[in-house]
Amino acid sequence: MTQEMDNLQYVMQYYWQHFRRRIVAVIVVLVVLLGGMSTFYQVPAKSQGVVLRFGRYSETTNPGLHAKLPWPIETVYKVPVQRVQSIEFGYRTAAPGRVTRYAPKTEESARVSRMLTGDLNLAHVEWVVQYRIRNPKDYLFKIGGDPGRSADQNARELISDVAEAVMRRIIGDVSVDSVITTGREQIADDSKHEMQAMLDEFQSGIDIRAVKLQSATPPDAVKDAFDEVNRAKQTKDRIVNEAKGKRNSLLPARRGQRDKAILEAEGYQARVVQAAEGRAKAFLDKLKEYNKAPQITRERLYLEAMEKILGQVDQKIVIDQSVRGILPLLPLTDDGGAGLTSKGGVR
Repeated sequence: MTQEMDNLQYVMQYYWQHFRRRIVAVIVVLVVLLGGMSTFYQVPAKSQGVVLRFGRYSETTNPGLHAKLPWPIETVYKVPVQRVQSIEFGYRTAAPGRVTRYAPKTEESARVSRMLTGDLNLAHVEWVVQYRIRNPKDYLFKIGGDPGRSADQNARELISDVAEAVMRRIIGDVSVDSVITTGREQIADDSKHEMQAMLDEFQSGIDIRAVKLQSATPPDAVKDAFDEVNRAKQTKDRIVNEAKGKRNSLLPARRGQRDKAILEAEGYQARVVQAAEGRAKAFLDKLKEYNKAPQITRERLYLEAMEKILGQVDQKIVIDQSVRGILPLLPLTDDGGAGLTSKGGVR
């Protein structure tokens, strides 16, 4: 047994003496190759590289080919900062496409979507949050979470908790009608801003791109009643729109008639006022002339008045002052004409 051990030891020494230089050379070559491979790295498009030196943050690099100190001195984490990711709440997409297929409902998805509104009603709300990584350093080192999981898993858990808390608070402040019908866009917008504020407070490095309410429905027990209410509201809106359309078609014509009547009245007013002012001015002019020569003006006015009156009379008879009776002036002929007059009479 001792002889065999000695022989084995002799063989090992022999091979070590003859091959140790080759072994050392192979080890050196492997170390150089590994070091060279870990010295250069490629950051993909739409991503950024976070370089750590001895486990501490060193720098952030942009897409392209870069060099660093070999591992384990420096390591690189490649973060997809331009990729928009999404988290679904209350439902799960099984196969996206032209005809999207959704996974069957689970107890967890039903729990997430079931919410209490401000008027103490229940509503099933399904929504999706779209986000991207804005600051890769904060994303990797400020979020925290379970050390045994990746940064992506911890980030998704943080976003899920924040999104659910914010959505429940906002839904709890509005009525069920607002959630189901008119207030969905406002709820999504308010929740987006509030989620972003909370994530910024946590220094998460995450940018919320959009919050979309996929569906909001009442509980199944009262769904038919809500549908009937919605149909009634749609009918009301249709009737109101028809009435507004008819009003808009009639009002311009009525306004045109009103404006025409107003313009005609204003024109008549202007004519009457001008005529009255003209008569007043003429009277004042006559009064002025009358004051200058009362007797002459009186006679002229008398003559003008008689001219105007006599111009409207068919038959005129002038009686001289010497006539004592009016019998000769009576019409005695068959043609209705006047007969002979007394001296000085004119027919």
